Amino acid sequence: MDTNSFTSGPVRPLSSQELGVDHLTDYELLSDSGHNLVYRAQMGGKWVVLKAAKPTEGERTRNQLLLEREFEIMHRLDSIYVVQTIAMVDDPQLGRAILMEYVHGRPLDKFVAETPTSTERRRVADELMEALIFLHERQIVHGDLKPSNILITDSGNHVRLIDFGFADNEAYIAKNIGTSPSISTEEQLPTDVLLPERDIYALGKMLALLFPHSVKPIIRRCLASDRSRYISVLQVRAALHRYWRMMWLLPVMMTALLAIVAFLWLLPSDEPSPQQMTEQHSVDSTWLNLKYKIDKQYTSLYITYADSLSHMPEKTMNAAIYKLSGYANELLKEHKHLADAYPQYEDSLQELYLSHLIRDYNHLRSICEDYPMIYSNANKTE
Repeated sequence: MDTNSFTSGPVRPLSSQELGVDHLTDYELLSDSGHNLVYRAQMGGKWVVLKAAKPTEGERTRNQLLLEREFEIMHRLDSIYVVQTIAMVDDPQLGRAILMEYVHGRPLDKFVAETPTSTERRRVADELMEALIFLHERQIVHGDLKPSNILITDSGNHVRLIDFGFADNEAYIAKNIGTSPSISTEEQLPTDVLLPERDIYALGKMLALLFPHSVKPIIRRCLASDRSRYISVLQVRAALHRYWRMMWLLPVMMTALLAIVAFLWLLPSDEPSPQQMTEQHSVDSTWLNLKYKIDKQYTSLYITYADSLSHMPEKTMNAAIYKLSGYANELLKEHKHLADAYPQYEDSLQELYLSHLIRDYNHLRSICEDYPMIYSNANKTE
């Protein structure tokens, strides 16, 4: 699309005859806020939406110009994730108005209140990001991204962006028309020109609504006030997908490690009685020295692998999984080596090995949970 074709010239509204309908019926007021009135009406047997400028005395011309500007932006947006604009019409009751499709759905916050599954939440997040990518590729910033402007369809739970009254593109300058006080203005960006950063900030708020207990590193970076904020929605989407793949792999890793733990725990042994062990330890200092040795070696291994994960320069997420598995294998190898060297202490060594593995694995897992942020920062610095 040639965005230079956007102009602020006059828009010719269509009559009912040009639309192929005799008249609109069953008007119902949906919204009376800002500088617009939004109605639902029947046209040719189906519901449509009419958005008209408020006839406020002293602001009528301004409201009308803003409405025409919104139409010029919207009627060129051909996306399944954006509400479809039909025409600008001269309505007998409302005057000049934007005629749009009626979306049978509910706002994003009401959708979240229905406790959708994680799969449904992820699909909605994906579609929302697709919608913003579509806009930004055409140098259009929505500028007022909030739950009430993100409709989720009743059929299939798909995203439809609405209300482009604050939208801007390279051919327009926002002239003090404001933005949503609950979302956009918290970041204190300049209001003379709308930038993609405003939508990315608001996207972070929407992700926090969809995922209140996860993707926190990504949300923090969307809301960052410095240069660490993502510079494009494409970056946000890539980070989210990496995070979700990691969350899918973690249960697999845990299952595998727990299987190793269970196998080792069930290995047969000829452990001496507690009394025999006490007597043996009282006359032989080997056990105390050995315990110190294995604890030192395990701790060294743990620090090595944890530090390696925390400062990972690798290009693929799988490297983190590989290193975590390698840590467990190194512990197992060291356990077997010491058990062969000191067979009389094999069972005690096994208990010590298990305690270290369980202790360290929980911390390593927390490192992996933050890996998407580590990965993103590593790529950015390179």
